[in-house]
Amino acid sequence: MKYSAIAIANAFIEKANYGKLHNLTPMKLQKLMFFSQTWYLKSYQTPLFDGYFERWQYGPVLPEIYHEFKKFGASSISSLGLDMWNELQAVDPNDKQVTEFLEQIINVYGGYSGTQLSWMTHQPETAWSKGQVGTLINFQEMSEGKV
Repeated sequence: MKYSAIAIANAFIEKANYGKLHNLTPMKLQKLMFFSQTWYLKSYQTPLFDGYFERWQYGPVLPEIYHEFKKFGASSISSLGLDMWNELQAVDPNDKQVTEFLEQIINVYGGYSGTQLSWMTHQPETAWSKGQVGTLINFQEMSEGKV
């Protein structure tokens, strides 16, 4: 099942609210979203959520997620996000494939800061590094890029 980007973001925020993910700033959330989409594409050959990342100066960004959480600046996100219709979106807790997958992402990347994760996205041969700032990152670039 493909989710909305805000549902996946909210899944990470819920993990942070339960103490399973520390210092979840908007930058860190963006990079966790990028790594989760990339790994899901590589593992299942289908996107985990809707939306395309753009290449911004500090790495890949989902504009929808950026605008929803930019009010937190460099602070930890303290509340769940709403979609464009002001509705709360969530991952189905019975969707074990996705919930366990997100746990794996947290286990691998959750201990890093947003800045460290941004640095990782800038490495040679990553999807972000294969284009110019301001351009979209397509799913093929994500599934073929290094993570």
